[in-house]
Amino acid sequence: MPLTSELIVCITSSALFDCSEAHEIWKRDGLVAYQAHHCERLMVPLKPGVGFPLVQSLLALNNISGKNLVDVVLISRIDGESGERVRNSIIHHDLSIRRMSFTAGTDVIKYLTAWKCDLFLSTEEEQVRAVLHTANSLMFEGIAAGLVYDRKIESTSTQLSPLSSEMEKQASKSISTLIDATRWPEDQVRIAFDGDGVLFSDEAERVFREHGLMAFNLSEQDKEHIPLSKGPMHKFALKIQKIRSELGPDQNWRIRTFLVTARAKETTKRVYTTLKEWDLDIDEKHFLGGLNKTPFLRIIDPAIFFDDSSVHIERAKQYVPSAHVIYSTKNSRNNTLTSESTPQLTAANDNENLNVMDRNQM
Repeated sequence: MPLTSELIVCITSSALFDCSEAHEIWKRDGLVAYQAHHCERLMVPLKPGVGFPLVQSLLALNNISGKNLVDVVLISRIDGESGERVRNSIIHHDLSIRRMSFTAGTDVIKYLTAWKCDLFLSTEEEQVRAVLHTANSLMFEGIAAGLVYDRKIESTSTQLSPLSSEMEKQASKSISTLIDATRWPEDQVRIAFDGDGVLFSDEAERVFREHGLMAFNLSEQDKEHIPLSKGPMHKFALKIQKIRSELGPDQNWRIRTFLVTARAKETTKRVYTTLKEWDLDIDEKHFLGGLNKTPFLRIIDPAIFFDDSSVHIERAKQYVPSAHVIYSTKNSRNNTLTSESTPQLTAANDNENLNVMDRNQM
């Protein structure tokens, strides 16, 4: 059967499932021990990994629409025998993944073009770098890629004074009202994108990093009627929009997209010019002026969040599935700048604003 889906996602087994225990065995004891670990646990399903919510929710759109809108391909460098546990886990979690590659050590990115991949998710930095590296742009043209991280939720215990029965009822009612007011629809796929270096190229960001904030603002205002060039997530975002269109007017609410960017009011015009030129409709646009993105992402609760900043990813990954888009000047290994400042704030102002945000979220 040919690949006729609107969107093809290639995901590694360690991005789809939590393979951290097996990976530690591989690093500590080698390949043979790793294979033995999986073979001894063939009927023990792997737990969901960072990419699982996105894959599960996208595949559900096929059943809802009755169309083959999304195809997910499992790709892994493990051998076929060790891969049996992965296959059993796919069955256990009722994922309609029919296509797979087990390469027994060969780098899986060799096969991305053969699979006609639109989005590649991996836990290996070098794979993502290779796909997004400008030197390989012709080889992997149009393929979006993200490095996913383990989601580690930090929890804190707080000692509370006992409440009277009446106070407890009132508090419970207030909490229920708040939850109802902020609850998203079930079975909705929410995807959050950063702007520069993700949806857009890093051309504007380069101006900031080379010449500073004032030059960035002046340049963006001067070019506000000139669309930004395409970033690594451009084609993927358009594919998501096409799927929403295919769902029809009664079901298109099942996909919701978000732009969460460090830009502020002074530089928004060029963003709107670009989206209009691309005919790309992003449902919600949040221009944070350099504030911490994580409180907003916690409310959005996306199936995945894409950002090219390791700082934003480090904050967000504790709470939402996150993927680092290793693209743009800030991710170059030759980059001598150590600051992860955004194009709206100096490092000092950023820290000051983050402290304010943290206090407001307490």
